Amino acid sequence: MSARLLILGMVLGATSCAPRVTTHGKLATPPPSHGDTEVTSPRPQVAPARGRPQLPALVTVELTALRGASEIIWRGADGRPGLAERIGQKVFIDGSPAASPARVSGPVVVDGRTYDGTLVISPLAGGGLEARVRIDLEAYVEGVVASETSIWSATSPELEAQAIAARTYAVATLQQRSSGGAKAQLSDGVMDQAFRGRHVPGSSSRAREAADRLARAVRATEGVILLRGDRLEEARYHAACGGHTSAFSDVFRKEVRERSARGPSGVPCPPCARRAAQESVQGSPNAQRPLGWIEELTPSTLARIGRTFGLPGAPRRIGPARTDSGGRWIDAALESDSGEVKRVPFEDLRRVAGYSVLRSGALVATVPRPADPLLGGGWRAQGRGRGHGVGLCQEGSRDLGKAGWSSSAILAHYYPGATLSRPDAGDRPRVADSASK
Repeated sequence: MSARLLILGMVLGATSCAPRVTTHGKLATPPPSHGDTEVTSPRPQVAPARGRPQLPALVTVELTALRGASEIIWRGADGRPGLAERIGQKVFIDGSPAASPARVSGPVVVDGRTYDGTLVISPLAGGGLEARVRIDLEAYVEGVVASETSIWSATSPELEAQAIAARTYAVATLQQRSSGGAKAQLSDGVMDQAFRGRHVPGSSSRAREAADRLARAVRATEGVILLRGDRLEEARYHAACGGHTSAFSDVFRKEVRERSARGPSGVPCPPCARRAAQESVQGSPNAQRPLGWIEELTPSTLARIGRTFGLPGAPRRIGPARTDSGGRWIDAALESDSGEVKRVPFEDLRRVAGYSVLRSGALVATVPRPADPLLGGGWRAQGRGRGHGVGLCQEGSRDLGKAGWSSSAILAHYYPGATLSRPDAGDRPRVADSASK
């Protein structure tokens, strides 16, 4: 079958903005501009936070790849190796029993990744070991931005916007998880934020320039967070929206229901819409930065999906039960052979099928079509973008930064109604976390 992309035909006009935006705490709506030349982004203007959420000085991050490991090997700053093992219920460091949890001062290199702060190693209840790092919040943010963004080609405004979003997400997540005095920590995987330790640049001048640009972006935004009213913003972000972001309340309904969470509304994303239209004209994804994709769910995968959602077998029909203003599938309708219809959140369907298979809810075509039965075969989905579609679109942010938008303007676009704030320095109470319990 031809891989021609049936991409949405409407082209949203390109929008660019002057980089200097006065916010006075409120994220300003960017003024129009006709230039596409990259400019240096000014330091985001923020309002002091009085009586609002404060930032933790340190955060704890679980190294998920080491969960359950029988031993953990590292190399210290002096180049000497270290070994942690579990013997019985205790942790042994280099053959000697250690306190529980065992602590190793950084920087340390584990599996090729450099971690500053303190490496904390504990016995895992289910067997083996678990490892976490206790690290300065700003060092963590720099590591997240390096892991979540292609810093080689990123502009300063893109890096600054990503740093503010990452910092906000981290602080809000720790605050939620520490409610009632519970232990709070972050994961180094994409279910929280990707974190691969400190960014260690290569020896080339280009690598050093990218690292310097990263460090400057984090310093320029140090302590800056997003607020919605007097609460931390639900600062979700994703790889590519496909042309239009989705409302937080549509995609993260569990958070809205359980803790009355409020987040950004969906907005058009001119860079992604423009690229989607270009791919539609050329009939295939862009070779360097593909937006479109086609994947097929096999009969066995469809049977697993049916069982997961209470059907006796694979769905006979799959179609949209609800879409948002950008056309993204919010709910899917799964119909059984008997005509029973299960309505499920599309993000749940993505989770069961695989996030790398159903890459986003921005579907533009399916085979068979929603009204037609599957007839025992597979189901082919064609879509645009990657991720849940809420909040900052990283691909869009990249293009807006190159077009001259400031970090403030980028954030104002993807988090409408949010404000920038920097909590008062000098009084940064720590969020309760697992390493101090």
